[in-house]
Amino acid sequence: MTRSASVPGTVTDPVGATDPTRPAVWRRVTSVTVRRWPTWLALAVAAISLGDLGDGTELAFVLVLAATGYLFVAVVDRVPATWPVLLGLVAMVVVLRLLDLDPVPALTVVAAALIAVGMIGGRLRGPGLYGLQTPAALGFIALGLAALLVPAAIGHYVVAAGLLGHAAWDAVHWRANKIVARSFSEWCGVWDLILGLGILILVP
Repeated sequence: MTRSASVPGTVTDPVGATDPTRPAVWRRVTSVTVRRWPTWLALAVAAISLGDLGDGTELAFVLVLAATGYLFVAVVDRVPATWPVLLGLVAMVVVLRLLDLDPVPALTVVAAALIAVGMIGGRLRGPGLYGLQTPAALGFIALGLAALLVPAAIGHYVVAAGLLGHAAWDAVHWRANKIVARSFSEWCGVWDLILGLGILILVP
Protein backbone atom coordinates (compact mmCIF):
# COMPACT_ATOMS: atom_id res chain seq x y z
CA MET A 1 0.00 0.00 0.00
CA THR A 2 1.34 3.44 -0.93
CA ARG A 3 1.58 6.06 1.82
CA SER A 4 0.64 9.56 0.87
CA ALA A 5 3.52 11.81 1.72
CA SER A 6 2.71 15.05 3.47
CA VAL A 7 3.53 18.18 1.57
CA PRO A 8 6.27 20.12 3.30
CA GLY A 9 5.15 23.41 4.78
CA THR A 10 1.49 22.40 5.25
CA VAL A 11 -0.30 22.07 8.60
CA THR A 12 -2.82 19.32 9.08
CA ASP A 13 -6.22 20.31 10.46
CA PRO A 14 -7.72 17.23 12.08
CA VAL A 15 -11.45 17.08 12.65
CA GLY A 16 -12.42 18.61 15.96
CA ALA A 17 -9.26 20.69 16.33
CA THR A 18 -9.77 24.07 18.02
CA ASP A 19 -9.37 27.14 15.86
CA PRO A 20 -6.38 28.93 17.39
CA THR A 21 -7.72 32.31 16.22
CA ARG A 22 -11.00 31.97 18.13
CA PRO A 23 -9.65 33.00 21.57
CA ALA A 24 -8.02 36.04 19.97
CA VAL A 25 -11.34 37.03 18.37
CA TRP A 26 -13.18 36.75 21.68
CA ARG A 27 -10.47 38.74 23.42
CA ARG A 28 -10.83 41.49 20.85
CA VAL A 29 -14.63 41.52 21.21
CA THR A 30 -14.35 41.63 25.00
CA SER A 31 -11.74 44.36 24.84
CA VAL A 32 -13.87 46.53 22.56
CA THR A 33 -16.94 45.97 24.77
CA VAL A 34 -15.06 46.97 27.91
CA ARG A 35 -13.50 50.02 26.26
CA ARG A 36 -16.96 51.26 25.23
CA TRP A 37 -18.29 51.33 28.80
CA PRO A 38 -19.13 55.05 28.54
CA THR A 39 -21.48 54.27 25.65
CA TRP A 40 -23.26 51.48 27.55
CA LEU A 41 -23.56 53.74 30.62
CA ALA A 42 -24.96 56.56 28.49
CA LEU A 43 -27.55 54.25 26.93
CA ALA A 44 -28.67 53.09 30.38
CA VAL A 45 -28.92 56.63 31.77
CA ALA A 46 -30.73 57.84 28.65
CA ALA A 47 -33.25 55.00 28.93
CA ILE A 48 -33.97 56.01 32.52
CA SER A 49 -34.28 59.69 31.56
CA LEU A 50 -36.61 59.00 28.63
CA GLY A 51 -38.65 56.50 30.63
CA ASP A 52 -40.08 59.37 32.69
CA LEU A 53 -40.19 61.97 29.91
CA GLY A 54 -42.77 64.74 30.16
CA ASP A 55 -42.98 67.57 27.65
CA GLY A 56 -39.22 67.52 27.06
CA THR A 57 -38.51 70.93 28.55
CA GLU A 58 -37.68 69.37 31.92
CA LEU A 59 -34.40 68.26 30.33
CA ALA A 60 -33.35 71.85 29.64
CA PHE A 61 -31.19 71.71 32.76
CA VAL A 62 -28.97 69.15 31.00
CA LEU A 63 -27.75 71.88 28.63
CA VAL A 64 -26.81 74.13 31.53
CA LEU A 65 -25.29 71.24 33.48
CA ALA A 66 -23.12 70.14 30.55
CA ALA A 67 -21.96 73.68 29.82
CA THR A 68 -21.07 74.25 33.48
CA GLY A 69 -19.17 70.97 33.65
CA TYR A 70 -17.04 71.78 30.62
CA LEU A 71 -16.30 75.26 31.99
CA PHE A 72 -15.30 73.89 35.38
CA VAL A 73 -12.83 71.37 33.99
CA ALA A 74 -11.41 73.92 31.54
CA VAL A 75 -10.85 76.50 34.29
CA VAL A 76 -9.12 74.09 36.69
CA ASP A 77 -7.33 72.58 33.67
CA ARG A 78 -7.24 69.11 35.17
CA VAL A 79 -8.61 66.33 32.96
CA PRO A 80 -8.72 63.78 35.86
CA ALA A 81 -11.17 66.11 37.61
CA THR A 82 -13.79 65.54 34.89
CA TRP A 83 -15.84 62.78 36.51
CA PRO A 84 -15.59 64.17 40.08
CA VAL A 85 -16.81 67.54 38.76
CA LEU A 86 -19.76 65.84 37.05
CA LEU A 87 -20.67 63.93 40.20
CA GLY A 88 -20.47 67.12 42.25
CA LEU A 89 -22.75 69.02 39.88
CA VAL A 90 -25.22 66.13 39.71
CA ALA A 91 -25.25 65.99 43.53
CA MET A 92 -26.06 69.72 43.57
CA VAL A 93 -28.92 69.17 41.12
CA VAL A 94 -30.31 66.32 43.23
CA VAL A 95 -30.18 68.38 46.43
CA LEU A 96 -31.92 71.32 44.74
CA ARG A 97 -34.59 69.01 43.35
CA LEU A 98 -35.18 67.56 46.84
CA LEU A 99 -35.62 71.11 48.11
CA ASP A 100 -38.13 71.67 45.28
CA LEU A 101 -35.85 74.25 43.66
CA ASP A 102 -35.08 74.64 39.97
CA PRO A 103 -31.37 73.82 39.43
CA VAL A 104 -31.06 75.97 36.28
CA PRO A 105 -30.61 79.35 38.06
CA ALA A 106 -27.99 77.92 40.43
CA LEU A 107 -26.09 76.24 37.61
CA THR A 108 -26.22 79.46 35.60
CA VAL A 109 -24.71 81.40 38.51
CA VAL A 110 -21.92 78.81 38.85
CA ALA A 111 -21.25 78.99 35.10
CA ALA A 112 -21.11 82.80 35.21
CA ALA A 113 -18.63 82.66 38.09
CA LEU A 114 -16.48 80.15 36.21
CA ILE A 115 -16.45 82.33 33.10
CA ALA A 116 -15.38 85.33 35.18
CA VAL A 117 -12.59 83.38 36.89
CA GLY A 118 -11.47 81.80 33.62
CA MET A 119 -11.39 85.09 31.75
CA ILE A 120 -9.58 86.96 34.51
CA GLY A 121 -7.09 84.16 35.04
CA GLY A 122 -6.61 83.76 31.31
CA ARG A 123 -7.48 80.08 31.12
CA LEU A 124 -10.56 80.70 28.97
CA ARG A 125 -8.64 83.14 26.79
CA GLY A 126 -6.31 80.42 25.62
CA PRO A 127 -6.05 79.13 22.05
CA GLY A 128 -8.19 76.45 20.45
CA LEU A 129 -10.88 74.75 22.50
CA TYR A 130 -10.07 76.75 25.63
CA GLY A 131 -10.99 79.98 23.91
CA LEU A 132 -14.20 78.44 22.55
CA GLN A 133 -15.50 77.28 25.94
CA THR A 134 -17.08 80.61 26.89
CA PRO A 135 -19.09 81.27 23.69
CA ALA A 136 -20.14 77.61 23.52
CA ALA A 137 -21.25 77.60 27.17
CA LEU A 138 -23.17 80.86 26.74
CA GLY A 139 -24.89 79.43 23.68
CA PHE A 140 -26.01 76.21 25.36
CA ILE A 141 -27.08 78.01 28.53
CA ALA A 142 -29.08 80.48 26.44
CA LEU A 143 -30.85 77.58 24.71
CA GLY A 144 -31.61 75.98 28.09
CA LEU A 145 -33.08 79.21 29.44
CA ALA A 146 -35.00 79.93 26.23
CA ALA A 147 -36.59 76.49 26.32
CA LEU A 148 -38.10 77.35 29.72
CA LEU A 149 -39.40 80.73 28.60
CA VAL A 150 -41.21 79.74 25.41
CA PRO A 151 -44.32 77.54 25.21
CA ALA A 152 -43.60 73.83 25.75
CA ALA A 153 -44.74 73.04 22.20
CA ILE A 154 -41.73 75.04 21.00
CA GLY A 155 -39.51 74.53 24.02
CA HIS A 156 -39.02 70.82 23.49
CA TYR A 157 -37.67 71.49 20.00
CA VAL A 158 -35.23 73.99 21.49
CA VAL A 159 -34.05 71.43 24.04
CA ALA A 160 -33.69 68.73 21.38
CA ALA A 161 -31.71 71.06 19.12
CA GLY A 162 -29.47 72.04 22.03
CA LEU A 163 -28.83 68.43 22.98
CA LEU A 164 -27.99 67.42 19.43
CA GLY A 165 -25.72 70.43 19.16
CA HIS A 166 -23.98 69.51 22.39
CA ALA A 167 -23.54 65.95 21.13
CA ALA A 168 -21.56 67.44 18.23
CA TRP A 169 -19.58 69.57 20.74
CA ASP A 170 -18.79 66.37 22.68
CA ALA A 171 -17.61 64.74 19.46
CA VAL A 172 -15.20 67.62 18.87
CA HIS A 173 -13.70 67.11 22.34
CA TRP A 174 -13.59 63.33 21.90
CA ARG A 175 -11.68 63.68 18.67
CA ALA A 176 -9.30 66.29 20.08
CA ASN A 177 -8.95 64.40 23.39
CA LYS A 178 -8.65 67.71 25.24
CA ILE A 179 -10.31 69.68 28.07
CA VAL A 180 -12.31 66.75 29.50
CA ALA A 181 -11.63 63.03 29.84
CA ARG A 182 -12.29 61.17 26.61
CA SER A 183 -14.52 58.70 28.45
CA PHE A 184 -16.68 61.64 29.54
CA SER A 185 -16.99 63.19 26.08
CA GLU A 186 -18.03 59.76 24.75
CA TRP A 187 -20.58 59.27 27.54
CA CYS A 188 -21.97 62.79 27.27
CA GLY A 189 -22.11 62.66 23.48
CA VAL A 190 -24.11 59.44 23.38
CA TRP A 191 -26.38 60.63 26.20
CA ASP A 192 -27.08 63.97 24.50
CA LEU A 193 -27.69 62.28 21.16
CA ILE A 194 -30.18 59.75 22.55
CA LEU A 195 -31.99 62.37 24.64
CA GLY A 196 -32.26 64.76 21.70
CA LEU A 197 -33.59 62.11 19.34
CA GLY A 198 -35.84 60.72 22.08
CA ILE A 199 -37.50 64.09 22.62
CA LEU A 200 -38.14 64.53 18.89
CA ILE A 201 -39.62 61.03 18.60
CA LEU A 202 -41.54 60.68 21.87
CA VAL A 203 -42.91 64.17 22.53
CA PRO A 204 -46.00 64.87 20.40
